[in-house]
Order: sequence, then structure tokens, then C-alpha cells
Amino acid sequence: MLKQLRKILLIPLFVGLLFFSNITAIKVNAALPLDRIHEYTINVTPYSDGSLYIEYHIKWEVLDSVAEGPLSWVKIGIPNNHVEEITARSNNIDKIRYYQEDGDYVRIDLDREYYKGAIIDIDFSIHQHHMYEMDGTNRVYTFTPGWFDDIYVVYMCINWNMENVTDASGNYYEDGNNLCWTDDLSKGEKYTIQLTYPDSVFSGPDDSNVSASDEGDTILIIALVLIPAIFALFVVCCTKIGTKDSYTKHSGMGAVYAPGTHSHGGRSGGGCACACACACACAGGGRAGCSTKDFYGTKLTTLKIRKALNNTIVPSD
Repeated sequence: MLKQLRKILLIPLFVGLLFFSNITAIKVNAALPLDRIHEYTINVTPYSDGSLYIEYHIKWEVLDSVAEGPLSWVKIGIPNNHVEEITARSNNIDKIRYYQEDGDYVRIDLDREYYKGAIIDIDFSIHQHHMYEMDGTNRVYTFTPGWFDDIYVVYMCINWNMENVTDASGNYYEDGNNLCWTDDLSKGEKYTIQLTYPDSVFSGPDDSNVSASDEGDTILIIALVLIPAIFALFVVCCTKIGTKDSYTKHSGMGAVYAPGTHSHGGRSGGGCACACACACACAGGGRAGCSTKDFYGTKLTTLKIRKALNNTIVPSD
């Protein structure tokens, strides 16, 4: 009888220990890194107007393809929304575009899903505007590459064409025609450099009005306005066939609806690479699902709608 009582008393103890061990295992697994970046190289060459041609090379390893799914897309922070010529440079990129979400990014959709142990070389380039501020007769560039809140970067390298540079900050070395900064970056760590040029070496100011976010908003607004209008016209035409006209002064078009989206396997490169002259809301990054982050821009604010519609209105003669 005593032995049976002991066994009964041990059951809740055993269950409690099992529950505690499972909770501990979950916490340990949650703390494990999902990815590692072995190489993060940024090559920068100024154009004659002071805008920048920037090439990115990222060697990305998937450490865990279970907790958040396999890797299928990434987003990398860039300086601001005054960007054009976003171009894929590696064959494993299926789609590439500008994306804005509490900062400015390039979103890259990969050609397939990548699982634990995979190492992917991701290459792309951008033409970036509004990157310097004037200091007397000098142009000063302050550049912070996009960082990664949840990913360790083993080797980071910034190569900046040194022609006409009169001053530069930090610990750098010369390699051919480039000034080079190298380091490793812990999770969330940012690395900032500064370079100075005489204004006279440039052909003119970088006053481009290119805005990737404005272009995206305008296209989206036009689509959201035209599609319901066409649908309403279709409904009216179909209703009129074989029926009498039921239009009244209280009839309306109805609400514009933007469907949600969902995707898995994404990783977010942190924040934006800000320069002093850019106005961007820097934010750290991390893995996130498209359904919660609205990567396809279906959440529209009144300000964005008004701005996009104003950009599409053609003044009358």
C-alpha cells in the first residue's frame, strides 16, 4: 500500500518536471539564431552629380528552417526612398523592388525556398540620391549600411571609391582606388563612416526628385480607383440587360477593398542606411511574416492617398 502511494505521489512530480523541461527547451530553441551572414560587402561609387551607385553582396547562411520556415525572401535597409535602378545581380533573385515600412528597404524574393545549411550569395545594386549635406564649400557623406537586429555578420566591408576624397573617418585602409572599412557586426550593431569632398569636383547638385515610394503609391492608388470603377460599370451594364434602370440619387460606388497577403520564410535586414541629408525613420529589423508586415502595401493612409492622387492630376489648360 505504501509503495502504491509513493507511485501516485511521484506522478505529479514527474509531470511537473516534464512540463518544466519542455518549457526550458522551447526557451533555449527560441534564443538560437536563425541565420548567419558570412559576408556583407558594399561598394560605393559617386556619380558626377553626387548621387551614389551602390553594389551589395551578401553571403547568407540558413541556420534554422523550422522555427520560422525556410528562407524565401529578405529585405535590406537602404538610405532613403530617393532610389532608382534597383537591379538584381545574382540569378537566385526572382523579384526585387523598393519597400517602405518604418524605414526604407529593398525587398528580395528568392527563386525558391532555402533550408538549413544552405548558403546563398545575394547580389544587387541601386542608384541612390540625396546622400550628402553641404558644409561650406564641401559635401559631406555620412553613411550607415543597413544593419541586422537578429543576425551576426561575420565580415562587413565598405569599399568607397577614393577619387577626390579629402577626408574620411574611422579606421580604413587603401586598396587600389578604394578606401576600405572592415569589421564584424554583432546583432543590431551599426557601422557609420563619413567622407568629405570639395563641392567643386561635382558637375552640379543632386537635386533629383526621384521617389520610389511616390511611384509605388501612385500605381497602387490608380489600381484601387480603376478596378472598383470598372467593376461597378460591369455590374451596372449587367443589371441593365433585361431589367429596368434602378439607379437612384442615393446610389454609390461602394468601398475600395484591398485584399490581405500572406507569405512565409522571410528575413528582415535591419533598419535603413541613413545619411545626414536623408529623412528616414530608422528601425531595427528581424524576421517577420508578410501577413503582419503588409509587404505588398495594402494598408493605405489618407495622407498617402491624397498625395498619390495629387501627383496624378493633370492641370487643365
